[in-house]
Amino acid sequence: MSLRTVINPKFEALRTRIEALPERFGEGQLIYAGRNEIREFNWNGNTVAVKRFAKLGIIKRIIYTYFRPNKALRSYSNGMEIIHRGVSTPEPIAYVETKSHRLIKDLYYVSRVTTAKDIKSELIDKEPYNGQLLEAYAKFVASLHERGILHRDLNPTNVLYTQDGKGGCRFTLIDVNRMTFFDGPVPKADCMENLTLFWWLTPVYRAVLKVYARERGWTQADIDEAIHVKEVHDRRWVRRKKFTAHFKRKKH
Repeated sequence: MSLRTVINPKFEALRTRIEALPERFGEGQLIYAGRNEIREFNWNGNTVAVKRFAKLGIIKRIIYTYFRPNKALRSYSNGMEIIHRGVSTPEPIAYVETKSHRLIKDLYYVSRVTTAKDIKSELIDKEPYNGQLLEAYAKFVASLHERGILHRDLNPTNVLYTQDGKGGCRFTLIDVNRMTFFDGPVPKADCMENLTLFWWLTPVYRAVLKVYARERGWTQADIDEAIHVKEVHDRRWVRRKKFTAHFKRKKH
């Protein structure tokens, strides 16, 4: 089995620890266990999070070896680009891949740990929602799009926040392996589609859209179009879920 690493030069002192990850991943404190697994380590006074991505089937092993960047490498490179553009994300430390029989086998992404919490608890789960946070969040998304940053999994669990002590909020992006970067602002059609990922077409969604539109200088016609895009998105999502559920029932 072979090993490849890409390490942020700032963390070169952690190289030995990073390169030992495939053998010692299980020693970390378990933070999350699901399709992917996240463990926390303390290395030389640095608290780091290590995400081991789900096991790959043979088709994806071939694709990620020869045809496209894998999720761990994308997480690392996208994280570096996000920070370069002035937006917060847990600082990338390293990317690790192992290969077996010349094909990628296991993937790890190492970053700093964040203590920020996701916006879902305050904007979706809480009634009434936190209006101050909503205003700040909508402005944040508008600023992302102005900076040419398109997070393709922009759901409320992938945007974290902390209070800055002055009544404001600081936002942090996570799960950044699916991103698109533009040289200028994100095109309007892509912005509308991206906004659909926030939540269902509820009052909180409309409130976010209203603030976002104000920040971007959108007209009422733009808002109406964004609502239509959202309605189409939600109908497609429901149909897709119904089809998937029907297929699973038939399979079992």
